[in-house]
Amino acid sequence: MQPRSFSYESMGSRWEVTAWGEISDADFGAIRDEVTAASNRFDETFSRFKRDSLVWHMAGAPGVHEVPRDLTSMLRLYEKLHEPSNRKLNPLIGFTISDLGYDDAYTLIPKERVRSTPDFSAIRVTDDTHVELTEPALLDLGALGKGFFVDRIGEMLEARGVERYLVDGSGDILYRGSEPIAAGLEHPGDASKVIGRIEVTGGALCASGTNRRRWADLHHIIDPSDSKPTRGILASWALADTAAMADGLASCLFFADPETLRTQFPFEYCVLYEDFTVARSPGFAAELY
Repeated sequence: MQPRSFSYESMGSRWEVTAWGEISDADFGAIRDEVTAASNRFDETFSRFKRDSLVWHMAGAPGVHEVPRDLTSMLRLYEKLHEPSNRKLNPLIGFTISDLGYDDAYTLIPKERVRSTPDFSAIRVTDDTHVELTEPALLDLGALGKGFFVDRIGEMLEARGVERYLVDGSGDILYRGSEPIAAGLEHPGDASKVIGRIEVTGGALCASGTNRRRWADLHHIIDPSDSKPTRGILASWALADTAAMADGLASCLFFADPETLRTQFPFEYCVLYEDFTVARSPGFAAELY
Protein backbone atom coordinates (compact mmCIF):
# COMPACT_ATOMS: atom_id res chain seq x y z
CA MET A 1 0.00 0.00 0.00
CA GLN A 2 1.35 3.41 -0.96
CA PRO A 3 1.98 5.79 1.93
CA ARG A 4 0.34 9.18 2.22
CA SER A 5 2.23 12.25 3.35
CA PHE A 6 1.98 15.97 3.91
CA SER A 7 4.58 18.64 4.65
CA TYR A 8 4.51 22.11 6.16
CA GLU A 9 6.75 24.83 7.60
CA SER A 10 6.93 25.47 11.33
CA MET A 11 9.51 26.41 13.99
CA GLY A 12 11.86 27.59 11.26
CA SER A 13 12.01 24.07 9.79
CA ARG A 14 10.33 21.87 7.21
CA TRP A 15 8.24 19.04 8.60
CA GLU A 16 6.96 15.98 6.77
CA VAL A 17 4.57 13.33 8.07
CA THR A 18 4.11 10.02 6.25
CA ALA A 19 1.53 7.38 7.19
CA TRP A 20 0.79 3.88 5.91
CA GLY A 21 -2.47 1.98 6.18
CA GLU A 22 -6.15 2.38 5.43
CA ILE A 23 -6.81 6.05 6.12
CA SER A 24 -9.82 7.83 4.67
CA ASP A 25 -9.46 11.24 3.06
CA ALA A 26 -11.45 12.77 5.92
CA ASP A 27 -9.25 11.16 8.59
CA PHE A 28 -6.05 12.10 6.78
CA GLY A 29 -7.24 15.69 6.48
CA ALA A 30 -8.08 15.74 10.18
CA ILE A 31 -4.61 14.43 11.03
CA ARG A 32 -3.00 17.13 8.89
CA ASP A 33 -5.10 19.86 10.50
CA GLU A 34 -4.43 18.61 14.02
CA VAL A 35 -0.67 18.32 13.49
CA THR A 36 -0.21 21.72 11.84
CA ALA A 37 -2.36 23.49 14.43
CA ALA A 38 -0.45 21.85 17.29
CA SER A 39 2.86 22.78 15.64
CA ASN A 40 1.84 26.42 15.45
CA ARG A 41 0.73 26.44 19.09
CA PHE A 42 4.00 24.83 20.20
CA ASP A 43 6.02 27.42 18.29
CA GLU A 44 3.96 30.34 19.56
CA THR A 45 4.33 29.11 23.14
CA PHE A 46 7.97 28.09 23.35
CA SER A 47 9.86 30.03 20.68
CA ARG A 48 12.37 32.59 21.88
CA PHE A 49 12.08 34.18 18.43
CA LYS A 50 8.54 35.37 19.24
CA ARG A 51 8.36 38.19 21.77
CA ASP A 52 4.80 37.28 22.76
CA SER A 53 5.71 33.68 23.63
CA LEU A 54 5.54 32.13 27.08
CA VAL A 55 9.32 31.91 27.37
CA TRP A 56 9.63 35.67 26.82
CA HIS A 57 6.86 36.33 29.34
CA MET A 58 8.76 34.25 31.89
CA ALA A 59 12.16 35.76 31.05
CA GLY A 60 11.65 39.02 32.89
CA ALA A 61 9.48 37.71 35.68
CA PRO A 62 11.22 35.55 38.28
CA GLY A 63 8.81 33.61 40.44
CA VAL A 64 6.35 30.76 40.04
CA HIS A 65 4.71 30.38 36.62
CA GLU A 66 1.81 28.22 35.53
CA VAL A 67 2.94 26.46 32.37
CA PRO A 68 1.81 23.73 29.94
CA ARG A 69 2.73 20.16 30.80
CA ASP A 70 4.90 20.05 27.69
CA LEU A 71 7.30 22.52 29.31
CA THR A 72 7.65 20.60 32.56
CA SER A 73 8.15 17.39 30.56
CA MET A 74 10.97 19.01 28.54
CA LEU A 75 12.57 20.49 31.65
CA ARG A 76 12.53 17.10 33.38
CA LEU A 77 14.39 15.63 30.42
CA TYR A 78 16.91 18.47 30.65
CA GLU A 79 17.31 17.54 34.33
CA LYS A 80 18.19 13.96 33.36
CA LEU A 81 20.74 15.09 30.79
CA HIS A 82 22.27 18.07 32.60
CA GLU A 83 24.77 16.29 34.84
CA PRO A 84 25.77 13.66 32.20
CA SER A 85 26.49 16.51 29.75
CA ASN A 86 29.09 17.86 32.21
CA ARG A 87 26.43 20.37 33.31
CA LYS A 88 26.47 22.02 29.89
CA LEU A 89 23.06 21.12 28.45
CA ASN A 90 21.21 24.06 29.95
CA PRO A 91 17.90 25.53 28.70
CA LEU A 92 18.65 28.86 30.42
CA ILE A 93 21.15 29.77 27.68
CA GLY A 94 18.66 31.96 25.78
CA PHE A 95 20.04 35.40 26.68
CA THR A 96 23.60 34.23 26.04
CA ILE A 97 22.95 32.98 22.53
CA SER A 98 20.78 36.02 21.77
CA ASP A 99 23.54 38.38 22.88
CA LEU A 100 25.94 36.51 20.61
CA GLY A 101 23.74 37.54 17.67
CA TYR A 102 21.34 34.64 17.19
CA ASP A 103 18.44 36.70 18.49
CA ASP A 104 14.75 37.18 17.73
CA ALA A 105 15.62 39.80 15.08
CA TYR A 106 18.29 37.57 13.49
CA THR A 107 20.80 40.42 13.70
CA LEU A 108 23.74 37.96 13.71
CA ILE A 109 25.78 40.72 15.34
CA PRO A 110 27.28 39.96 18.77
CA LYS A 111 26.66 42.56 21.45
CA GLU A 112 29.52 44.15 23.36
CA ARG A 113 28.27 42.50 26.54
CA VAL A 114 27.20 38.88 26.42
CA ARG A 115 25.18 37.78 29.43
CA SER A 116 26.34 34.61 31.12
CA THR A 117 24.06 31.59 31.42
CA PRO A 118 22.49 31.11 34.85
CA ASP A 119 23.09 27.86 36.66
CA PHE A 120 20.46 25.24 35.88
CA SER A 121 19.36 25.40 39.51
CA ALA A 122 17.77 28.79 38.72
CA ILE A 123 14.76 26.96 37.31
CA ARG A 124 12.81 24.33 39.21
CA VAL A 125 9.82 22.19 38.28
CA THR A 126 7.47 22.35 41.25
CA ASP A 127 4.72 20.16 39.77
CA ASP A 128 3.33 19.12 36.37
CA THR A 129 2.03 22.61 35.58
CA HIS A 130 4.29 24.99 37.52
CA VAL A 131 7.93 26.05 37.38
CA GLU A 132 9.86 28.51 39.48
CA LEU A 133 12.50 30.91 38.14
CA THR A 134 14.77 32.47 40.74
CA GLU A 135 16.40 35.01 38.40
CA PRO A 136 15.73 36.52 34.96
CA ALA A 137 16.45 33.92 32.29
CA LEU A 138 15.35 33.27 28.72
CA LEU A 139 14.65 29.65 27.89
CA ASP A 140 16.07 28.15 24.71
CA LEU A 141 14.67 24.64 24.28
CA GLY A 142 16.41 23.93 20.99
CA ALA A 143 18.63 21.15 22.32
CA LEU A 144 15.65 18.77 22.45
CA GLY A 145 12.48 20.72 21.68
CA LYS A 146 12.19 19.66 18.05
CA GLY A 147 12.64 16.01 18.96
CA PHE A 148 10.08 16.41 21.72
CA PHE A 149 7.50 17.66 19.25
CA VAL A 150 8.35 14.89 16.78
CA ASP A 151 7.25 12.48 19.53
CA ARG A 152 4.09 14.51 20.08
CA ILE A 153 3.16 14.06 16.42
CA GLY A 154 3.75 10.32 16.79
CA GLU A 155 1.33 10.28 19.72
CA MET A 156 -1.30 12.10 17.65
CA LEU A 157 -0.96 9.55 14.85
CA GLU A 158 -1.19 6.58 17.20
CA ALA A 159 -4.25 8.07 18.90
CA ARG A 160 -5.94 8.00 15.48
CA GLY A 161 -5.02 4.37 14.92
CA VAL A 162 -2.00 4.85 12.63
CA GLU A 163 0.47 2.04 13.34
CA ARG A 164 3.15 2.64 10.71
CA TYR A 165 4.39 6.18 10.24
CA LEU A 166 7.42 8.41 9.73
CA VAL A 167 7.73 11.88 11.23
CA ASP A 168 10.60 13.96 9.83
CA GLY A 169 11.27 17.23 11.61
CA SER A 170 13.92 18.58 9.26
CA GLY A 171 16.18 15.58 9.77
CA ASP A 172 15.05 14.53 13.25
CA ILE A 173 12.96 11.45 12.58
CA LEU A 174 10.70 9.04 14.41
CA TYR A 175 9.70 5.82 12.68
CA ARG A 176 7.28 3.12 13.75
CA GLY A 177 6.83 0.10 11.51
CA SER A 178 7.86 -3.46 10.82
CA GLU A 179 9.88 -2.75 7.67
CA PRO A 180 13.16 -0.80 7.87
CA ILE A 181 13.63 2.53 6.12
CA ALA A 182 16.86 4.15 4.93
CA ALA A 183 18.04 7.52 6.22
CA GLY A 184 20.95 9.64 5.06
CA LEU A 185 23.51 11.30 7.34
CA GLU A 186 23.75 14.89 6.13
CA HIS A 187 27.17 16.20 5.10
CA PRO A 188 27.94 19.06 7.52
CA GLY A 189 29.62 21.07 4.76
CA ASP A 190 27.00 20.55 2.05
CA ALA A 191 23.36 19.93 2.94
CA SER A 192 22.73 18.50 -0.54
CA LYS A 193 25.05 15.56 0.19
CA VAL A 194 25.27 12.76 2.74
CA ILE A 195 28.29 11.13 4.36
CA GLY A 196 26.52 7.86 4.98
CA ARG A 197 23.34 5.84 5.05
CA ILE A 198 21.68 3.91 7.84
CA GLU A 199 18.63 1.68 8.07
CA VAL A 200 16.21 2.61 10.83
CA THR A 201 14.16 -0.32 12.04
CA GLY A 202 12.14 1.59 14.60
CA GLY A 203 12.64 4.44 17.04
CA ALA A 204 14.26 7.81 16.46
CA LEU A 205 17.32 9.15 14.67
CA CYS A 206 18.26 12.73 15.48
CA ALA A 207 21.20 14.87 14.45
CA SER A 208 22.96 17.96 15.71
CA GLY A 209 25.49 19.95 13.75
CA THR A 210 27.37 23.21 13.51
CA ASN A 211 26.54 23.85 9.85
CA ARG A 212 22.91 24.98 9.81
CA ARG A 213 23.10 28.06 12.06
CA ARG A 214 26.41 29.83 11.55
CA TRP A 215 27.32 33.51 11.57
CA ALA A 216 30.69 35.29 11.70
CA ASP A 217 32.97 32.73 13.39
CA LEU A 218 30.12 31.45 15.60
CA HIS A 219 27.55 28.68 15.53
CA HIS A 220 24.52 27.90 17.68
CA ILE A 221 25.97 25.13 19.87
CA ILE A 222 27.28 27.23 22.75
CA ASP A 223 29.21 26.07 25.80
CA PRO A 224 27.48 27.86 28.69
CA SER A 225 30.61 27.73 30.83
CA ASP A 226 32.43 30.28 28.64
CA SER A 227 29.71 31.52 26.24
CA LYS A 228 31.71 30.32 23.25
CA PRO A 229 30.80 27.91 20.45
CA THR A 230 31.99 24.34 20.84
CA ARG A 231 35.02 23.23 18.86
CA GLY A 232 36.25 19.88 17.63
CA ILE A 233 32.98 18.28 16.50
CA LEU A 234 31.13 18.98 13.25
CA ALA A 235 28.08 16.79 13.69
CA SER A 236 26.54 14.07 15.82
CA TRP A 237 23.76 11.52 15.40
CA ALA A 238 21.91 9.55 18.06
CA LEU A 239 19.57 6.57 17.80
CA ALA A 240 17.14 6.13 20.69
CA ASP A 241 13.62 4.95 21.34
CA THR A 242 12.15 8.47 21.44
CA ALA A 243 13.02 11.54 19.40
CA ALA A 244 13.22 13.75 22.48
CA MET A 245 15.90 11.52 23.98
CA ALA A 246 17.73 11.12 20.66
CA ASP A 247 17.69 14.90 20.09
CA GLY A 248 18.91 15.63 23.60
CA LEU A 249 21.67 13.03 23.42
CA ALA A 250 22.82 14.28 20.01
CA SER A 251 23.30 17.66 21.72
CA CYS A 252 25.06 16.07 24.72
CA LEU A 253 27.62 14.47 22.41
CA PHE A 254 29.15 17.92 21.89
CA PHE A 255 29.88 18.16 25.61
CA ALA A 256 30.46 14.67 26.97
CA ASP A 257 32.32 11.45 26.22
CA PRO A 258 29.94 9.26 24.18
CA GLU A 259 30.85 6.00 25.90
CA THR A 260 30.31 7.58 29.29
CA LEU A 261 26.87 8.69 28.13
CA ARG A 262 26.14 5.14 26.99
CA THR A 263 26.67 3.85 30.52
CA GLN A 264 23.72 6.03 31.58
CA PHE A 265 21.36 5.95 28.59
CA PRO A 266 20.41 3.24 26.08
CA PHE A 267 21.33 4.71 22.69
CA GLU A 268 23.68 4.42 19.72
CA TYR A 269 25.78 7.26 18.36
CA CYS A 270 27.97 8.55 15.57
CA VAL A 271 30.25 11.60 15.96
CA LEU A 272 31.99 13.39 13.10
CA TYR A 273 35.03 15.39 14.19
CA GLU A 274 36.50 18.47 12.51
CA ASP A 275 39.28 16.39 10.94
CA PHE A 276 36.54 14.16 9.42
CA THR A 277 37.40 11.19 11.60
CA VAL A 278 34.42 9.31 12.98
CA ALA A 279 33.61 7.60 16.27
CA ARG A 280 30.52 5.44 16.59
CA SER A 281 29.01 2.81 18.82
CA PRO A 282 28.78 -0.82 17.67
CA GLY A 283 25.02 -0.59 17.16
CA PHE A 284 25.20 2.43 14.84
CA ALA A 285 25.31 0.28 11.72
CA ALA A 286 25.68 2.98 9.09
CA GLU A 287 27.38 2.65 5.73
CA LEU A 288 29.80 5.59 5.66
CA TYR A 289 31.09 7.02 2.39
